[in-house]
Amino acid sequence: MHPLELRRPFRLLQITDTHFCERPGDILASRVDTDASLRRVLDTLHYHEHGCDDVIVTGDLAQDPTESAYLRLRQTLNAYPFSFHCLPGNHDDADLLLRTLPGGNVACPKVLVRHDWVLLLLDSSVLNEPWGHLAAEELALVDETLSRHPAPHALVFFHHHPVPVGSPWIDRIALRNADALFATLDRHAAKVRGVVFGHVHQEFAAERAGVRLLGAPATCIQFATRTERLELDSLPPGYRWLDLHADGRIETGVCFLEDEALRATA
Repeated sequence: MHPLELRRPFRLLQITDTHFCERPGDILASRVDTDASLRRVLDTLHYHEHGCDDVIVTGDLAQDPTESAYLRLRQTLNAYPFSFHCLPGNHDDADLLLRTLPGGNVACPKVLVRHDWVLLLLDSSVLNEPWGHLAAEELALVDETLSRHPAPHALVFFHHHPVPVGSPWIDRIALRNADALFATLDRHAAKVRGVVFGHVHQEFAAERAGVRLLGAPATCIQFATRTERLELDSLPPGYRWLDLHADGRIETGVCFLEDEALRATA
């Protein structure tokens, strides 16, 4: 057996779009309390022994970007035995998030190194805008890190989706400079294995030039797929798991909570 096959894959969990309000409550008149739904997801991760090495939180941590929302979110995350690595989304105030959220097991790094993998956590948020844009310094960080870091495999995380998901209303508020991102990633095609994002409140999987493009359900409400305007789906809260292998393979799937059980899709 090849030595790389003997090593346990590194497991990541992605949660996204927690949408904590200034006070506990729902969003979009959904009757889904976003505090409670996040705790259900985290309880499932903890008590169902799903197992993970790190949790990446891909934006829209707050619905109302207030200090109280971020502090309450930190308190919630600190109650669980995971390392949480967070980045901002369009509902967040990136500066306030960075000043308020980190503490305990919660951090907001730009680069993580895990075994044979380097993970980049980018900020695609634009103040007071729903659409996304990766600033020149974010793209430069990608270029420099992938040029200099010796890890053979890379995974890139940010909030906004870089390709259409088939719903015109949300595709209008996607990442607006995806071409610049992909031009940067193409220069490092031998290393980049995947791009992982939130924002779409639904499971999504595609591929571009051999790179996996992966979106995840939210920890609160889900959006119906392929709709002209915003419509809510009846799917429960969910998350994505990713097993990163030493040879560059990614195994991944999405899990939805349903009562006390898990419904998993590959």
